[in-house]
Amino acid sequence: MIRAAVAGATGYAGAELVALLARHPGVEMSALYASERGAGGTMQDLHPRLAGMQGPPVEPLDRARLLADPPDVVFLATPHELAAGMAPSLLEAGSRVIDLSGAHRLRDAESARRWYGSPPEPALLAEAVYGLTEWCNGELAEARLVANPGCYATSIILALKPLMDRIDPAQPIVCDSKSGTSGAGRRNDAAFGFSELDGNVRAYGVGGHRHDPEIRQALGLPEGARFCFVPHLLPMVRGILSTLHLSFREPVGDGALSSAYATAYAGARFVKVLPAGQLPELRRVVGTPRAEIGFARLDEGRRAVVVCVLDNLLKGAASQAVQNFNRMFGFPDEEGLS
Repeated sequence: MIRAAVAGATGYAGAELVALLARHPGVEMSALYASERGAGGTMQDLHPRLAGMQGPPVEPLDRARLLADPPDVVFLATPHELAAGMAPSLLEAGSRVIDLSGAHRLRDAESARRWYGSPPEPALLAEAVYGLTEWCNGELAEARLVANPGCYATSIILALKPLMDRIDPAQPIVCDSKSGTSGAGRRNDAAFGFSELDGNVRAYGVGGHRHDPEIRQALGLPEGARFCFVPHLLPMVRGILSTLHLSFREPVGDGALSSAYATAYAGARFVKVLPAGQLPELRRVVGTPRAEIGFARLDEGRRAVVVCVLDNLLKGAASQAVQNFNRMFGFPDEEGLS
């Protein structure tokens, strides 16, 4: 049994993570910590799926106690600054770390400081494995620190990465992404309240969203690449739908695109690629650990629209963290998720 602790267990992603780990046959929940609120509750208080299950109480985050008896792995579902401050001491104590915040996603320390506040140690940025599970090739087995990708980033990278060698770098890539409000976490902000969002859709963070540099880095886009990422808020709690507009170096057929995706995701349990011309819908993936991808060619194969859907709290956060945990500790990808 792998002893696991969750810091930030009372957040939206943290509660989903606890629900998954509580049912994982290889996990012993050693501690649950509230980073901001919710201390004093139980596992059942965190998630309705945990009703009747026994486990540790939710306690205020106590670093000294955590380090005094370090578990095998600590999941950090905390604010970025807190994750950056905790990771070094946890690693020194012998715990492995899966960071669901953005603190360790960017390799450059100055970029990390600009986008996420106080920068983590540069050596840890270099060491951290970017945990987009389907694109990790064995490095997770030895990883001490895994940077779990952002939810928007996961939807966009999964859709675009298999096609990058065909995309025309002289033409813009436009990413029109829409998310349920849980992606912003728990916050006292009227702009994210039900009254403001019911019957409404709006764009936000254009040119200044934290996932923009993460996506560019993961796709290997050069400085100055014509990449436009526009996130939107939907009047719903969860789910992400990313619609991507791209152009190719030369015309491509349905078969070539289908083959590129089939090669990239052969054997992937949680990425489904639809037949050419079929586009996915959110209701097919919300509440599941799966992403679905579909595409439609335009202009006789010179351009395409690609759509990717996923649950932002699961494949975009908690279930992807469990996939990474499974590879780190030698479990099948689907353990605790199927």
